[in-house]
Amino acid sequence: MQIWRSLFMLFLNVVIGGVLVGCSQSVDTQGNNENDVLLEINDDLIKRQEQHEEGNIWLMEYAHEIGFSLDAPAIEGSEVNTTLEIKGSIEEADKLNDDHIYLQIAYEGEFEDEKIPNVFYHFIPVEEGHFSEEVALHHGEGEYNVRVHVSSHEESESESYYATTSFNVVNKDKEIAREIEYTRFGTKQGVELAFPEVGLSEESGSVYVSGEVPEDYSGDMVFVHVEQGSQNERVILPVEGREFSGDIPLYFGEGVHLIKVQTMAEEDELYYDAATFYVTNKTAIEYTRTTHFNQYVERGVTIDEPALTTELARSGLTYSISGEIDETVPGADDISHIIVTTLKEEDGEEVEAGYVLPVEDYSFAGDIYFRFGEGTYDVIINVPERDQQDQSMFYYSGIMKVTHEVNDIEDKRSTLPSRGIEADHPLIIEKANAITNDIEDEREIAKAVYEFVATHVDYDVDKMERDTFNIGDSAVKTLKSGTGVCQDYAFLTVALLRSIGMEANYIEGDAGLRHAWVEVKVDGEWLTMDPTWGAGYVVDGEFIEHYRLDYFDPDPDVFAETHTRKGVLY
Repeated sequence: MQIWRSLFMLFLNVVIGGVLVGCSQSVDTQGNNENDVLLEINDDLIKRQEQHEEGNIWLMEYAHEIGFSLDAPAIEGSEVNTTLEIKGSIEEADKLNDDHIYLQIAYEGEFEDEKIPNVFYHFIPVEEGHFSEEVALHHGEGEYNVRVHVSSHEESESESYYATTSFNVVNKDKEIAREIEYTRFGTKQGVELAFPEVGLSEESGSVYVSGEVPEDYSGDMVFVHVEQGSQNERVILPVEGREFSGDIPLYFGEGVHLIKVQTMAEEDELYYDAATFYVTNKTAIEYTRTTHFNQYVERGVTIDEPALTTELARSGLTYSISGEIDETVPGADDISHIIVTTLKEEDGEEVEAGYVLPVEDYSFAGDIYFRFGEGTYDVIINVPERDQQDQSMFYYSGIMKVTHEVNDIEDKRSTLPSRGIEADHPLIIEKANAITNDIEDEREIAKAVYEFVATHVDYDVDKMERDTFNIGDSAVKTLKSGTGVCQDYAFLTVALLRSIGMEANYIEGDAGLRHAWVEVKVDGEWLTMDPTWGAGYVVDGEFIEHYRLDYFDPDPDVFAETHTRKGVLY
């Protein structure tokens, strides 16, 4: 029967579908040509052709094999207004591999936009041998071909479906009423979209998406893919209860965007297409490219700023970050700070700056800076990892990344505040003004700051020996405590200098151990200073105060004998 079915399906493809099968006339390996095959099935085909000519819908061989019958529509070429009723029964339904049939509805006319496919698929449940559903003819007025496919009953063909009938219908309604298209996976899982309500709509900039997953859904998020041609962006929507919702940017400007909603399969914890629809964007505005990482949901973080519908192009140095943390999520209390990094490519290498936003009452808000001048920036929002294994390092992981094209700004990499360098803090500004009051010469200003830090801060031997650092270490903390290690001396020195408008940088390097010092621009030239070594020295675990000017603008060759420069921490 399987060979017979294959030959018959081939014949239908040639006769009904108009498919070209190639130059060869042979269709089997035993010497029979196509005419021999047609003779073998001739009697049955004649009977069905007579039914077809009388206006009845032609049932294919597999339909007879499984007892498939179609009650609606009743005749070939039915005329309807958008909605088509599909109704019938299957006598052998309990033997089939799948309890759904699927419809392939193909619009026979020409589409105005080739990005929208002319074929639409419906998956219809079979219950106690019967199926019934009303479906929309998805592209308005015109002729449609409908094919009904039913799953195989062979154990070895669990993913196979066979055509049972093919017929044409005519839609008399000009209105386009495309539905949300659910995949086989989405239909079986029971995913439902509440918004949008239709599968083809017009929007300006973004589309609101909401829906429900089944009660037994084991994931905590859904993915929404936005596609246009070869471009693709993904958005994560958290699942709360059974619901998910959010505004989805139409990232790629004007034109048709394909939206795919993906949900997780419990058996392999992978995400598959569950529902698709199309949106025509009426605006040319492009939105920032946003990437959500898995920890965005796992750590219970919600980012309010930047919104998903923040424009890709922007101007201005400052950039606001804000959000909340779900206090019921395990590890919420471990998130004491949000760490934000900005990355920009320069001459084939990335330059990076870091910022820290304190978390209070499970909320955070603050500004960061686009400090490296015009160009493309990646902004990465991070949270501390729950397991901080090494106290000498601070571990964090990304939850979200956004990309911006930034214009109309100057390069202020060495003057703006950054992580640990709060050059805009009132205490820092007040202290810097007090230190440099009535001093006009840039070199003398730099020397005054060097002297203050070297004499004000006592070296914290215990912190050095335990090699313990905290993400909250900073210039303000050092100014208040009067103690610290090399990074704290450098934080405070750079913050004081930047607060009064001087360009200054925190330098990372080695001096026997990991070390930090400072570079400041004086009269157009970079000058080196190491206030830590200028403060004194350690003997037998005790800090000995001994202020020296030797490490303010030292001879470069002499300095290089003890210090190895590795880079700048902006």
